[in-house]
Amino acid sequence: MKPIVLSDKALPTLGLVLVTALLPATAGAEVKLNGFASIRGTSVSSDGGLEPFPGFTEGELTFKPESLFALQAQADLGEGLTATVQLFGEGRQDFEVEARWAYLSYQFNDTHRLSAGRFANPIFHQSACEKVGYAHNFSRLPKAVYIDFDFSTIEGVALDSQYNVGDYSLSTKVLFGSWSGETFSAVTNNYTNFGLDNIISANATLAGDWWQLFAGAFVAQIDGGNIDSSTIFPLAANGISLARNSGASGSQIDDFKSRIGWDNKDGLYWFSGFAIDRDNWLVDFEYVEYEVKDSTDASNQSWYLALGRRFDNVVLTLHTEDYAQTADYAFLNAVSHPVLLATGKGIHNAFAQREFDGVGLSVRYDFHPSAAFKADYFSGTDTRAAVGDYKILSFGIDLVF
Repeated sequence: MKPIVLSDKALPTLGLVLVTALLPATAGAEVKLNGFASIRGTSVSSDGGLEPFPGFTEGELTFKPESLFALQAQADLGEGLTATVQLFGEGRQDFEVEARWAYLSYQFNDTHRLSAGRFANPIFHQSACEKVGYAHNFSRLPKAVYIDFDFSTIEGVALDSQYNVGDYSLSTKVLFGSWSGETFSAVTNNYTNFGLDNIISANATLAGDWWQLFAGAFVAQIDGGNIDSSTIFPLAANGISLARNSGASGSQIDDFKSRIGWDNKDGLYWFSGFAIDRDNWLVDFEYVEYEVKDSTDASNQSWYLALGRRFDNVVLTLHTEDYAQTADYAFLNAVSHPVLLATGKGIHNAFAQREFDGVGLSVRYDFHPSAAFKADYFSGTDTRAAVGDYKILSFGIDLVF
């Protein structure tokens, strides 16, 4: 594993974070330190020669893509107020350290806690602990659902609540926030600037002694001006030119561009599922859908189902997963010019072209109270010709401290 490297950009942030974290200690506040890490070797091969997911390296065994570490400090400032900072680095980013979380929390009572700052975005059920390998039995959470969204952390305010409902427990979370950064496009196989404004999110988990039911959703306004100018409109340029030459009016073209673009459209994400842990049998299921509404983006429907068996300190898990996209041309209903209509459908089809599925087998061995060895084999098929059939083999250690 490479040593920790701090970029020029990361150094000022890290310095500010450390000062913020240490100052309370000088004032007599209690500071708790904990963290997690993964040291994992991964080998990826595909028939088409392209890695199936960003950050992986096709054709060789390497410890870089899936190794990571995090150090978290929480200062108890008294009277229900705490400050939390998480420093995080991944091998795929050359272990450059970033302040992944930095927020204040106020515990009103045993039921409600209010947080403000930068924290995890609960896109789906396990998104908050997606990077904590020790928290689950996979080498990586199923990619069909947990596809490593770039907006996994956001800035905003959140209210966490815990209730007792008879013999059951109910936990809820509502938040408001925003995010801006770069996101990966499978259409261009490149990153582009992107943003989510006015994020409103809510989720809930109802749990009994051996089961959980959960669901949640969030909606956001898309800041997609860059993806429009760098991806959507360039893809439509030839069709628009041909339509103009065949008599399309300026108002028809403007209306068409407003329909195919992403900027200021609504993004909708939702999930639901269940988990069972009874008599050493484990079952997990999660289904998710998401899309940028009324745009060239395709609706994504993904799920995974896992069956596990615990043998003392060993857990075997077999899972299947599926990532699918559905074409829906309703956003083009008012487009009457045939060339513009065909162009819009073509772009929409490009965004709906990627699908993948597969089956994986994972082994977890808890050889230490705070560490687990894991080995994983996954075989899948990606509809992109540059990927095709692919295999992922990995092994390593997940730990918490």
